[in-house]
Amino acid sequence: MDQQYEHRGCWQPAERLETSRRAHTFRRTSHDANINPPKEPTTVSITPPASTPIAADYVSQHQLLDRCVVGDWREQSLADMRQYFRDDGPAEALYSGRRFERLAGGGDTAAVRDVITPADVLALTFLSITDRLPAVTIDVTETYADRITKLLTQLPTDLAMHQAPWEHYAAGSPAFELWTLLCRCGGKQRWVMAHKLSARKRPHLLPVYDNEVATLLQRPKDSWACLWTWLHDNPKRPKALSELRDEVSGIADISLLRCLDVVLWMRATR
Repeated sequence: MDQQYEHRGCWQPAERLETSRRAHTFRRTSHDANINPPKEPTTVSITPPASTPIAADYVSQHQLLDRCVVGDWREQSLADMRQYFRDDGPAEALYSGRRFERLAGGGDTAAVRDVITPADVLALTFLSITDRLPAVTIDVTETYADRITKLLTQLPTDLAMHQAPWEHYAAGSPAFELWTLLCRCGGKQRWVMAHKLSARKRPHLLPVYDNEVATLLQRPKDSWACLWTWLHDNPKRPKALSELRDEVSGIADISLLRCLDVVLWMRATR
């Protein structure tokens, strides 16, 4: 299981990690290998329902999402996105995660869309995944490479979550099988790493998801169903999320799911 905090954008020395998370002080150091944070929960983050999920199962989560995107927290969400994606200023104040989707042109370009490359693995470090990456690299580029390619070829790159029918996420779907397989790469039950690597390959279809966001959303029984029902229950929500992105200059190429993840993560770690 992933053993590091998902402090996306800046690595912290152990003695300052917790205080910096609370005070929003960001200082990049060489590595966080000596940090001993809590282990990931052993429960999985997605257990797709057999039938199409309903919004009524995620009322409290949807209320929080609405506050972030269209409600009283919108202005703070906008400020957080601008801070996260900014490219100017001292290096220690910048978030490396702003380049997660863009590194080496992205993970879903035509040349590499159906294979996981070393650049995809390197991109994980931009979101603070550093544990056992050599083992992850071997598993995704050698051990399970053929199975990963077979699954990726079944996942479109031009379909967004708010456009996709639930069958793309249901148990037994290529997306679910890919996530399940990635959870085993470089260890066992590496669900945070699996979410981030899946999002790197299909940023419009599959979301980044980690402990901080899960806690903010009160750990919904299925993270995909939670976000999917929010987006599909009201067509104004994807539009509002797109408008939020449009107000932040220079990120038109960033997926809506990634923008939502940044909004939630910034709020969760404030």
